[in-house]
Formats: sequence, C-alpha cells, structure tokens
Amino acid sequence: MARRDPAAVLLRAYSSSARINQFLVEHLDPAVWRARPPGGERVRTIAALVAHVHNCGLRYLERTDPRARVPAELDRARVTPAQAARALGAKRQAVLRVVGAAIAEGRRIVGFPHDAPSYLLYYMAHDNHHRGQIVMLARQLGHPVSRQTMSGMWQWHARGEESS
Repeated sequence: MARRDPAAVLLRAYSSSARINQFLVEHLDPAVWRARPPGGERVRTIAALVAHVHNCGLRYLERTDPRARVPAELDRARVTPAQAARALGAKRQAVLRVVGAAIAEGRRIVGFPHDAPSYLLYYMAHDNHHRGQIVMLARQLGHPVSRQTMSGMWQWHARGEESS
C-alpha cells in the first residue's frame, strides 16, 4: 500500500466536511431558515447557526495571511440560504489555501493556540457539532432533513470531489 501524505489526507477530510456544511444548507427546507426554535429567544435560528459556523475562524485566516481572499462575515439576521451556501464555499477555499500553506511551511495559524493541523480538526469538530444542531432543529421545527440529504451528508468522498 502506498504511503499517503498525512497533510493532504487532513486537508481532503476538512474539504469534505466543509462541503457537507454547504450541502446541508443547499438542501434545507426554506421554512426552517428563520423559524423560531423551541426554547425561546436564547436559542439560535438555523440562519444564525449557519452564520456562526461560517464566521468562526475567519479572523485567524486573515491574521495568518493578510493578503488571502477571506470571505466577509455573514449577518445572521439577514443572510439568505443562497448567500450562506456561497460564503461557506468561499470559506472552504480560503481555509484550504491559508491553512494548507501554513501546514506545508510548518507555520502556525496566527492567534490560534495550537498547530495548523489542529486548527482543521478543531473547526471540523466545531462545525460537526453545529451541523447536528441544525439537523435536530429542522426536525423539531417539523421539517426534518430528508433521508436523501442525510445520506448525502455521509458521502464524504462525493462531497469532497464537489467544487464550491
């Protein structure tokens, strides 16, 4: 069996995970996007959760490579699903460029307390946590994610091959 470059494997895994975020947004029932979740005002809407997933980590990318094309933050009160899907795709590309270069050059992510590979793992765990919240919230709001979409979220290879 051929030895595989661990950095390339990690970047590919991040790319698949990030694309799954975008895939989920593209396949959500529009009725859930701004619907008030059970639990009152303190619980984030799906739109707010998606904006949070997108916005987290952007400043680290900007500090690490001030010349990088890093997408702008999303406004959780105004973002549409189409805007969110495009922004998530742009973030995916920015992370792959900035963090990929940092890993290749043995640099850290500026301001992040751990090494560049840990940045990817941290944000994959973060995003997966919120992705689960989004799926559960859609179900609680009466518009569960379809079986086809759920299955598609587990097709990591296929999602990783898709472009933003």
